[in-house]
Amino acid sequence: MELQTLELKIARSENLSVLPQVVSTVLKMADDPNASPKTIEQIVQRDPAITAKILRVANSAAYGLASVPSIGRAISVLGLNTMKSLVIAVAYQQAIGSKEQAMKFDKLEFWRHSVAVATAARILAKLTMPLRAEELHAAGMLHDVGILAMDKFCPDVLDRGIETAKKEQMPLHLALQQVAGFDGSDVGSLLAKKWGLSPMINCSIRNLHDPLADTEHTKTTCIVAAANCIAFRSHFSNSSNYQDRGFDETVLEEVGVPAEQYDAIGGVVVAEVAKAEQAFQIR
Repeated sequence: MELQTLELKIARSENLSVLPQVVSTVLKMADDPNASPKTIEQIVQRDPAITAKILRVANSAAYGLASVPSIGRAISVLGLNTMKSLVIAVAYQQAIGSKEQAMKFDKLEFWRHSVAVATAARILAKLTMPLRAEELHAAGMLHDVGILAMDKFCPDVLDRGIETAKKEQMPLHLALQQVAGFDGSDVGSLLAKKWGLSPMINCSIRNLHDPLADTEHTKTTCIVAAANCIAFRSHFSNSSNYQDRGFDETVLEEVGVPAEQYDAIGGVVVAEVAKAEQAFQIR
């Protein structure tokens, strides 16, 4: 399958059930300075399953809140940016509950990797640009969303890529480029465009594996790329046994966090993924 064919499939898919429709709507609204908390509350409540899970997680030990009886209360306590991150996390938890189309794709492994990248991106952002920490958490969670789309629209291509990555001990994105001529970043960028996600998130998805090529949002894309490396080095892989993810010195300079802090960040990531598994009742 060619990327152009896949793009047509994505364009013609009205519901695009890679993730629930509420996710892309909330992401758009959360980036709109004119969007009110009430409007976002109404959007989230359109999906009863997501509403129930958000309230369960918001009331868990992970968030340390005493009593959150409604989405409106959750927004007022957590804030819009944290709510945006929580909606994405809950939607990903729902996504791994459905059966994989690609036989070699492990959705639980994918979820852990995504949470690890999101957590690392938030930590790096808090150290360098704290006002964008939750936005970068969302970008980290969505960095490999194209893989979910490939599982839905071209599972045979994804299977061949995973098989090649494991056999040749190479990163999955290079294996997919080898077998198909495109990878998850290419597909994820198509999704980001269809969903109308912010340019920052789209750039971080599209340029994940070559962050310095991003001339629009270089620092934020480098943060997501560095977070991806931290996740791999913390043994949260993504359908590949390849673990040699060294940090590019130029990327580290752009991020602005000293290299000696990355091992400590990795330790926090491991703990936070375990905490997320408990909060989301992942087995």
